[in-house]
This record gives sequence, structure tokens and C-alpha cells, in this order.
Amino acid sequence: MKTLRMKFSTDLGKTFVVSMNYAKDSITALEADAAMQAILDNEIFAEDLVGIAGAELVDRTVTTIL
Repeated sequence: MKTLRMKFSTDLGKTFVVSMNYAKDSITALEADAAMQAILDNEIFAEDLVGIAGAELVDRTVTTIL
């Protein structure tokens, strides 16, 4: 499972992270930027987000041993 982690900067100089599971493997920087810009433009969180700080595509593997 891939997780898209979108990092935003806040008005207090902190980092606000939004994680979305089941991201597609082929997501591009342009697509991530567009999604993050839509979040900024629509102000959907109570936190005051002021900019894009970065994005990561995380691939986590879990192996059940018992």
C-alpha cells in the first residue's frame, strides 16, 4: 500500500501533514502539487495553512510472522 504524505507549513512556522492511503504508484509531482494547492485554496482544515512544504510517496511493507 502506498501512502501520499502532503506536508504544509502553517502560520506558526510548524509543519502540518495530511496522509492519504492507497495512493497510486504513478503519482507525479505535478499531480501532488495540484492536490495540495486545492487544499490550500479551499481552506478545508481549521489550521491556518500558508504554503506547501513537500510531499512523499511512502511504501510500507508489513510481514505477518504469527
